[in-house]
Amino acid sequence: MNKPIRRQDGERGMIMLIVMLVMMGVSLLGLGSLMVVGTDIRIAGQYRNSTQSFWAAEAAVQRALWEMRENRSFTGDVAAEAIGNYTMSSASVERLSENLVRIVAQGRALGARRKIEVIVNVDTVFGAALNVGGDITLEGKPRISTEGVRLNGDAYFDLDAGTPELNVYMPSGATLNAVGDTESLNRIEKEPMDLAAVKLKDEEWRTMANMATGDFFIDNDGTYGNTDTNVTINNLNFDDVTPGPNGDRVIFVDGDLTLNGSIAGTGTLVTTGKIICTGGFVTSGTPTVTMVAQDDVLINFDTNAQSEINGLVYTEGDYELHGKINFTGVVTAFGSVGVQNPSQFTNNSDPNYWYTYSPAYNILTDPIDVLSWTEIEGGSS
Repeated sequence: MNKPIRRQDGERGMIMLIVMLVMMGVSLLGLGSLMVVGTDIRIAGQYRNSTQSFWAAEAAVQRALWEMRENRSFTGDVAAEAIGNYTMSSASVERLSENLVRIVAQGRALGARRKIEVIVNVDTVFGAALNVGGDITLEGKPRISTEGVRLNGDAYFDLDAGTPELNVYMPSGATLNAVGDTESLNRIEKEPMDLAAVKLKDEEWRTMANMATGDFFIDNDGTYGNTDTNVTINNLNFDDVTPGPNGDRVIFVDGDLTLNGSIAGTGTLVTTGKIICTGGFVTSGTPTVTMVAQDDVLINFDTNAQSEINGLVYTEGDYELHGKINFTGVVTAFGSVGVQNPSQFTNNSDPNYWYTYSPAYNILTDPIDVLSWTEIEGGSS
């Protein structure tokens, strides 16, 4: 028979020690895992708070931009606002120069803080009756309302007797020559318009082009931007133009558009080339017309007829007007402006009017251009 093996007391103690060491190791591993998990949770929480404070600062920037869109002269504080239970946002707005504004926005979430600095240009090139990126020549004794002319280049005016007070906003180095009734002419120095800041972006041109529907989106080869399409329309009546989803009547031409004869109704013309109005061009009633062209806008009204038009003109080329016209609206040309014959210009930059009658107005006149965006502070407090 086998005899039972007897263990020595020392052997039993060794087994107990090994068991205790194993249990201790498992416990240490568990404690270490708990510490790692706890650290990960803290890191995740800090990241969450930092991210929330960043987006809170971004929200404050957008609130400040909204305030400036409502009032370009706005400065001061955008009050702190609670976002959720423990996230706050606030901003301050200060003017650096006539056209430049600095926004400092801050977001907080528990112990995290993020701060953003944004520099914006708040200039607009739709503030005067005529806004000119180059030189301007006004002949034929035209009349211009007191909102006047703003330009970056030189000016020559042949003014009518009895011209109302006319303000001319221009850089200090530009030349102003005038004949006729110059008593009411006021030269006011103003920074040059920042044309790059207000120049339409490619996607904005496409947005306006896509407002046209059906046969009134005119592009021969279907390749946007080739400017290969030249169209002539005789006696345009916008009532004959197919309205878009919002009721807006828009004609888009990927090239030059020539209008012969008369124009009537309310609508918008958008071209990647020129807009040319000729052939005894007159208006029927008082149409409201928005003209947006990447090239020149050339208008030759019938000199024997007095036409009236409500107009909003944006051209990245030159603007020329020949003939008699009572024009109420705003003209902005990046190039030169030439006006002949006894025309009259009256400023109408009322947003409520143009929001109603021009689907392109919001795109054309946004005065806020973000020049730089920098995070200047981030961390915990």
